[in-house]
Amino acid sequence: QDALQWLKSKPDEWLLFLDNADDPKIDLNKYFPQCNHGNVIITSRNPGLCVYASSHSAVSDMEESDAVNLLLRSAAQATTNPHKVVAAEIVKVLSYLPLAIIQAGAFISKSGNLDSYLALYATNKARLLSQKPAQSHDNYAWTVYTTWQISFDQLSQQAKTFLQLCSFLHYQGISEEMFKNAAGYTFGPCSPSKEELQMPLDVLSQFSDLSGNWDPWCFMDVTNEIRAYSLITFDSEQNLFSIHPLVHDWTRSTVSDGEHHHWMVAIAGMSLAGL
Repeated sequence: QDALQWLKSKPDEWLLFLDNADDPKIDLNKYFPQCNHGNVIITSRNPGLCVYASSHSAVSDMEESDAVNLLLRSAAQATTNPHKVVAAEIVKVLSYLPLAIIQAGAFISKSGNLDSYLALYATNKARLLSQKPAQSHDNYAWTVYTTWQISFDQLSQQAKTFLQLCSFLHYQGISEEMFKNAAGYTFGPCSPSKEELQMPLDVLSQFSDLSGNWDPWCFMDVTNEIRAYSLITFDSEQNLFSIHPLVHDWTRSTVSDGEHHHWMVAIAGMSLAGL
């Protein structure tokens, strides 16, 4: 409070920087000086904080050329044309995600072998994206997978299950209409059995009101909860959800191997119902 009062009393232009304000449970308003002067910059994965901004900018994945340069710099590799070709393949697999690229670069700098990374990644993806390098370019404490795990752990069970369900769909073009139609799935003689689809139907029933009708408000609550942690994004123009490819892949890994077949059968049935 003393700091806020001090900023409020200063007529000069000042800058308050709130970095990594990701927790949607924290009300940031009480951390703002109540005055009409000064400047505040917020960095966050929570799109809901846009309400505080007169202008905002979404930081997307990197352009390929920037991603290649970041990887080679992090990996302490010369920017030769052969290295750029290999680096372009690596950053494409990493879906141009900056944190994943930095982690990959740190690993490559330790091994000294740029060419072998893709083969190693193909068989050890989880280990590589969970490993924090001993030396880093900044003070960011979390790895790619740790970042998502911490966010995932904050979700309600309903939101967790819904996100896992989405991980068995394509990572783009996910619509509410599909789930709405699937919730009213009608079993036919050639369809999967009710037992095979019971789990997703139980999940989807939570989006229905007491009369069994689809409740868009409930669906919005769950998707907004997931969006607050940047585990899913929404395109308001197309009215479609999407998941970053690496998040999509990681989320599927949170489902135990024994459940995979049941999830796949369930999604197949839901997809048919959603057409």
